[in-house]
Amino acid sequence: MPDVPVRMQEYRNGSGGRWLRTQGTGLVLTLLLCVGVTAAVDLVLLFYPIEYVSILYLIPVMVAALRWGIVPALVAAIVGVAAPAYFFYPPIYDLRVTNSDQIADLLLFVIVAVVTSQLGVSLRAARAREQAENLRDALIGSVSHELRTPLASIMGSASVLAQSPAVRQDEHLLSLAQVVHKEADRLNSDIQNLLDATRISSEGIRPRLEWVDLEDVINGVLARKQELFSGRHISVEVEDDLPLVYVDSAMLETSLNQIIGNALKYSSSETPISLSAAQSGSTIQIKVTDQGEGLAPGEPEKIFERFYRIPRHANAVPGSGLGLWIARSLTEAFGGRIRAFSPGPGHGTTLQIDLPILTQPASDERADE
Repeated sequence: MPDVPVRMQEYRNGSGGRWLRTQGTGLVLTLLLCVGVTAAVDLVLLFYPIEYVSILYLIPVMVAALRWGIVPALVAAIVGVAAPAYFFYPPIYDLRVTNSDQIADLLLFVIVAVVTSQLGVSLRAARAREQAENLRDALIGSVSHELRTPLASIMGSASVLAQSPAVRQDEHLLSLAQVVHKEADRLNSDIQNLLDATRISSEGIRPRLEWVDLEDVINGVLARKQELFSGRHISVEVEDDLPLVYVDSAMLETSLNQIIGNALKYSSSETPISLSAAQSGSTIQIKVTDQGEGLAPGEPEKIFERFYRIPRHANAVPGSGLGLWIARSLTEAFGGRIRAFSPGPGHGTTLQIDLPILTQPASDERADE
């Protein structure tokens, strides 16, 4: 097997090698830290008697778990048992411990050390995930911003080409120009989702609440989605005399945009989509219902997770898995709630936004008149 040395060298130089070097460094530093704790305890005992010293060895256990992982932490725990037994608990310089209280102390230390090391490793992993998330968000935000300018130029150029007399007379060229504009618009929407996601994650959400006429918001969303509705049957039913809602209108429009776009994406162009808004008790319910792919048990909650895509549609339908996560994040930020309902796969989906009905202050009512 002549390639074994080469593979071992690649392992040492690659991620495996980095892990071994990290663990080796961690073990050495952990042992040095244990030596330091032992020397410090020995010095303190010259001036002040301490009956149980094992608790002090939790310091290297926690440091090792947070900095280098589970292996150095377990080594620190072993040293934390052996060092007190050998240096401080009689008989001195003997690993045997005869005092029952000191034996109980060492057993308690083992339990606490194992739990502490596990918690430390979990905290270290969570911190690493957070750093990776921050790096990913920063990268996505930077790349997305850089793409916006050339993408705007592509969309503008495609729109001008589609309106040019020479192109309009050639059905093939016109079709190509329209496809370019449509796909660029879809890419622009995906980039906007990425920017919204990074903004939500890094900056948080600060809603600007105001009293809003829900029918105005719905009409505005439908007007902006009109091009996507081409050839689709959309039924809209808004109950008369709905009370004003206290929301961030821009966030609500974005949430409805995402929900309607989801309905268009996951249903056939031959099937209808219905949008309704009605009062139900102390809430106003906005429902968007399609006759599309539907959801399996367990999926109505998962579809709101960040970057989640239903496996059976992941390759067939383009998307980033961010739209509904953004919709839920924004809706919950201004006090609403969003849920999904479906009879099952192939039987359509209903996405519902619940908005609380609040009492409008008298000063606001007079100002509206």
